[in-house]
Amino acid sequence: MPVLEPTPPDDDYLIVTLLSAGLAEILDRRAGSGPDEANTDGLLPAAWRAGFGRLWMRCAQLGQLPDWSDLDLLALCGRPMTTWPVALRLSSADLDQSLLDGDRLTDFAVQGARNARSDVEAGWTQQRVFEALKQAAAQNGKSPAERQEAYVRLRRFLIDHAVVDDTQVTKLERHLPERDNSGQTYVLKLMQTAYDQKPATDVERYRLCRRCHNVVARRGVSCGTAGCGANEPTRFVDLNPLAVIYEQNRATRRYIHDPGLVEARILNDLHADEPAGAIRVTPYPKLDKLDVLIEFLEQSDKTKVVETWGVDAKDQVSATLLGRSFTWPTDIECDRRYLALPMHRWLRAGYSKDLRAALDGRGHDVRVIDEKGLVRQVRARARELSR
Repeated sequence: MPVLEPTPPDDDYLIVTLLSAGLAEILDRRAGSGPDEANTDGLLPAAWRAGFGRLWMRCAQLGQLPDWSDLDLLALCGRPMTTWPVALRLSSADLDQSLLDGDRLTDFAVQGARNARSDVEAGWTQQRVFEALKQAAAQNGKSPAERQEAYVRLRRFLIDHAVVDDTQVTKLERHLPERDNSGQTYVLKLMQTAYDQKPATDVERYRLCRRCHNVVARRGVSCGTAGCGANEPTRFVDLNPLAVIYEQNRATRRYIHDPGLVEARILNDLHADEPAGAIRVTPYPKLDKLDVLIEFLEQSDKTKVVETWGVDAKDQVSATLLGRSFTWPTDIECDRRYLALPMHRWLRAGYSKDLRAALDGRGHDVRVIDEKGLVRQVRARARELSR
């Protein structure tokens, strides 16, 4: 049974986390994509049963013995938890969340299932993409620096391109040409893992969101990306494939591309300051141990580092679940550690307060900041050190 530590046994986040993990396994079984279907015994997943049991005990504590069936609870999972017939002790923002959206997990439920270390579809797809990404980087570099450069190039490709044609992939292959024993490039293996392939030989026009690069169905329709808002300005892109167009699959878009947008914005803003010679910015140091490493340089000797800041950017639905699952890599020394939030999370009422409360006492010594505030602080510190 999945276990969350450190979490008190009467903590209601444990209930929704276990239910989320159980739902993930139920959907996994239904889709026939479970890790070992031969071992299923026809019973509902252990996480679901444990979550149901804890929820029953919670109701009993309140003097409300439930008469729900599993089907009743499944129906409740499609409704905001603030409407459930039991008062759960969650943050007000999280109470507004549901666990199911039709026959799919909500982002909140996916975050909860990950905290329970459940092997859900999204986590499985994300793991496969990152494995393909790291393999492509490792095979296309002879030194740590070359492997790091390849990793950054490929990671940004996934963030910057929600849809590409095979001519763009071929260009990427020319820069990173290494092949496996079957003669296929590792870059192509990554594309086939992260994207759906669509046969095409004629020019095809796509409408993309200017801000997040995702495909938009038609003018005036929201791209659906968190933080973009409705009716973002769009642009047209004409793809001219030889045979194939690659459209990012749903899991890659939802759990790799979209959360990576805040990293990309921070990196773009900081790279604009690098020519001044006051800082050196390293994207995804040590193959993604962090999102950004910022080194402030000695003005009289640009080879000397005066101070180092580390940044991990996160875009997640629940601030409380993020704070409880957050860890900082122990093998990267930093003078300051930052957890950077995209503006649409930072501006949400109570989000940063809930996050700090969940992080409190966990020994990270991490400063919570918004993406724009981080860039301002970097620029201000660079000016101070250059005086």
